[in-house]
Amino acid sequence: MPDINCPLCGSTGQLFFSNEKHHFLSCDHCRGIFRDPGQILNLEQEKSRYLLHRNHLQDKGYLKFVSPILRAVRKGYPPGASGLDFGCGHTPVISEVLKDQDYIFDLYDPVFYPHRVFEGKTYDFITCCEVMEHFLHPKKEFDRLAGLLKPGGSLICMTSLYSEEIDFENWYYKNDPTHVFFYRKETLAYIARNWGFSHLKIEEPLLVFLK
Repeated sequence: MPDINCPLCGSTGQLFFSNEKHHFLSCDHCRGIFRDPGQILNLEQEKSRYLLHRNHLQDKGYLKFVSPILRAVRKGYPPGASGLDFGCGHTPVISEVLKDQDYIFDLYDPVFYPHRVFEGKTYDFITCCEVMEHFLHPKKEFDRLAGLLKPGGSLICMTSLYSEEIDFENWYYKNDPTHVFFYRKETLAYIARNWGFSHLKIEEPLLVFLK
């Protein structure tokens, strides 16, 4: 296999896991784990996969699932604060709930809400729920996200972290073909250091980067 560079830090990846369906590399520098670029889906294949998601405002299970993000926004910012729901999907549940509580939101999703409404703006907070693992180009995305936050702003995320206690071969999270980048705690620390975040809070699956 030719050298493949980590899409977060640019270091050379080392083969981490391979079977008939999945090939992943691991980066010794930032400790990220990333899918072989030869397995990346095209946009239409991604969209078809995302349309299988049935998230909606009446789904109590999904509302419970996203409740850590809802609580983090309410705890950190008063009504009237401005947010960006980044990677909101076809049904932007988080922003709809919080808009009803007088938070101000813009929506962005590269598939379903592709208009770059964030250009020329900054936000008090950005929500990013089950999105980080889909980043094909995480360096570019964290460049953008860090630049969209006001001083004191927060990037409020949810994703499943990998640790050595997890049996990667049987880890359900790797089986979604749209999941292309996984984070260890060390990877999050690398992001916090290199993108100018002053504080990182990890309460899995909730992650908060404070500008």
